[in-house]
Amino acid sequence: MSDWDVICVGAGSAGLPLAIRAAERGAKVLQLEADGRIGGTLHYTAGQFSAAGTRLQKSLGIDDSPDEHFADAQRIAHGTIDPLVLRLCVDNAAAMVDWLEDIGFTFAPGMPVAGEAHEAYRTRRYQWGTSMGLSILETLRPLHDKLIAAGKIDLRLKHRMRSLMTDASGTALGVRVEGPDGKELEFRGRNIVLTTGGYAAGPDVWKELTPQFPLCSYASPMARGDGIVAAKAMGAQVGYGENYLTTFAGVLNDESNPCSGGFLGLSPKSRTIWEIFVDANGKRFMREDHPSIDYRERQLLRQPGTAMSVVFDEGILQNAPPFAAPPGSSPSAGLRAKLGNHPRFLKADTLDELAAKLGVPAANLKKTVADYNAAVDAQSDPEFGRQFLIRRIEKAPFYAIRAQGITVVSPAGLAVNDRLQVLKGDGVAIPNLYAAGEILGMGRTSGNAFVGGLSLTPALTFGKMLGERLLSW
Repeated sequence: MSDWDVICVGAGSAGLPLAIRAAERGAKVLQLEADGRIGGTLHYTAGQFSAAGTRLQKSLGIDDSPDEHFADAQRIAHGTIDPLVLRLCVDNAAAMVDWLEDIGFTFAPGMPVAGEAHEAYRTRRYQWGTSMGLSILETLRPLHDKLIAAGKIDLRLKHRMRSLMTDASGTALGVRVEGPDGKELEFRGRNIVLTTGGYAAGPDVWKELTPQFPLCSYASPMARGDGIVAAKAMGAQVGYGENYLTTFAGVLNDESNPCSGGFLGLSPKSRTIWEIFVDANGKRFMREDHPSIDYRERQLLRQPGTAMSVVFDEGILQNAPPFAAPPGSSPSAGLRAKLGNHPRFLKADTLDELAAKLGVPAANLKKTVADYNAAVDAQSDPEFGRQFLIRRIEKAPFYAIRAQGITVVSPAGLAVNDRLQVLKGDGVAIPNLYAAGEILGMGRTSGNAFVGGLSLTPALTFGKMLGERLLSW
């Protein structure tokens, strides 16, 4: 006999709206969360979401529709988004945004916009709050707390999923979890929903599902792929992992930990690039000041190991804006302290010495710098067309930062149908098992590009949908 109407595994972007809406409709909800707090990636994300036909758009006279959102998203993603998942998202996203506003969400000034950080939409349908992902969490938390206090949601923190329970026919009956004391517990329910997030903090799962790209991540430490692993053991279909696009760019703070990634702040909106970027042969491979972050990300993706080196000199260190800091700030003392004292932050008296530390041919690096200096003198870069040619690289010491692509999300994920039921390899739904959130895979919801809001929007939207519809199916 089932003990719960809904067992929601995860209490983040999808799990919170799911539990709230299900409990408000009278469901007996058990919510299991591996972390010691609710919120999941809302503690890490910028909290940006997109929708067409919202009340906010209409109040500003912005004419938009789900059909236009669908077409615009596929344009940015080169047609690589799962059409079923995208259709389901765009058709229901406006209701999710209006609901957030109804329960107290406050938009940041100037919302919505067409684009920010990545490639822009054609229409202003992209928005966020003033406190990034925490704006959403603090909107959902009061309702969630109220339902817990009323006994309508039973929240169990520090309960990590280990496997799914099934009967002989393959129907999902419940979940096995590891409790705070390390003991295994079993819970049975009529509807099991996996909202456990991705696997960007799970090196072993990353190697299995995304072996063609090295892991360097900044993500919730709970994003270990638990839900994907459990569903896959039941024969669930996992796909869209080929749709990986690296974020530009980061470094590992701890060489032994692929989940210790940090950002350098090299996107077009972060700072103007004074430095040059070189590949594993010591040669430039892109226009460093290109205004499109998509261009920079795809050029880096083509490099072996998504690796590059940021090369500069003392003159640039003294005068350029610091990394990951706003324009007008003084040079970063933190960066200078790392240079020469960290395996990723190199310092040398000569270009020959710097080349040796980078492991690139010295002749190549010296020619690259000489050619770049000539471009600065001529204010013309015939090789890549760089426009910002402010300063030669000539003043010792010389520096390099060994950077690489970094990720905050994971590309592969579970296949679902239009009711968000998890599908097996043959396309047949696993009875009583549903999924929502990043467990579907960023490659499925956003394709091979970063389409504005199409990581967070499907999570919030599908969580809300399931919470409203599960009891009636």
